[in-house]
Amino acid sequence: MKLKTLAISTLFAAGALAQPALVSTVSAQGKTVKLKVALFTPEKSSTSPWFKAAKAMLEKKSGGTLVLELFFGSSMGPMPRHYDLARTGVADMAFFQHGVTRGRFPLVELTHAPYIVPPGPEGSIMATSIAADLKGKYFAKEHKGTRLIWIVYNRPSGVYDTNKAITKLEDLKGRRYRAPTPTDVAVMKALGALPIGMPATHMAESLQKGTIDGVVTDPGGIFSFKLGTLVKHYTNMFNSVISFGLVINSKSYAKLSPAHKKLIDSLGTKASAVDMATKSWGKNAVLDGFMAKQKITNVKMTAAADKAMRSIAQKVVDSRIAASEKKGLPARKVYSEIKALAAKYSKK
Repeated sequence: MKLKTLAISTLFAAGALAQPALVSTVSAQGKTVKLKVALFTPEKSSTSPWFKAAKAMLEKKSGGTLVLELFFGSSMGPMPRHYDLARTGVADMAFFQHGVTRGRFPLVELTHAPYIVPPGPEGSIMATSIAADLKGKYFAKEHKGTRLIWIVYNRPSGVYDTNKAITKLEDLKGRRYRAPTPTDVAVMKALGALPIGMPATHMAESLQKGTIDGVVTDPGGIFSFKLGTLVKHYTNMFNSVISFGLVINSKSYAKLSPAHKKLIDSLGTKASAVDMATKSWGKNAVLDGFMAKQKITNVKMTAAADKAMRSIAQKVVDSRIAASEKKGLPARKVYSEIKALAAKYSKK
């Protein structure tokens, strides 16, 4: 699949932003507005370059009157609270992971189903494109109290184990893994593993203490949270992608002038979302160079095990869809549209 992406410098227009508790000074160009952006990822992570580029470009295009204050590494609050930091106005904007707030974004969680997109960087871009296509129709309304800017995805995750090579389903029995999404938790349980939900920021400590045997993540997670020396084996089980959102407080957005709203809206285009996914999880010399230096063995599952796993995973997804339908959600319809879009993009 080939998608055209735009450089982030083409995605911004001149303007300035406001926030509920406005912090500003007066400059030659007018009022300087500072927006607090909460990020759970550390500054040295694969997602940081996009935010730093956005900060620099917005300052340039606004004549220095719009300043994004980037708070990395959960410095504004613990990872599970990041969405609420923006919803309540503690932060103006927040970068967060949907999977740490189980059941809050049920339709977005459908994109976490395994085997929808291909492995590697292409899976990240395809999943991000699918979410952009469905954002206005389904996903935006789930982000109550905020305005959804975009949803992006990592490279499809697999299992990183501290000392055991996973080649067949029996190898998973009783193994304790950090699972990043409710879907991953359900699938891993069905496969006989013991999934443990925890923020990504707790992975390294839990591996060091031996409270978990491994993690379900992608190379970006290994790089960002310094897990390279803590895991020894990787199995491309192709569990799923993980979704991340960027939102702005609804009141902050409502107070903006039309020109300022246009600026924020430009961040939420499909091209902008794909640009972010490409910068963070696409072909990346730093990330790929880091992974090449790690002493992690790539393990391949048997064909029989892969087939059995796919069958079990689909039963779990069907069960979750049925449960959502009982609550009045159009889960089957949304899942069908996700699959159809994946098929369309796979042909490009």
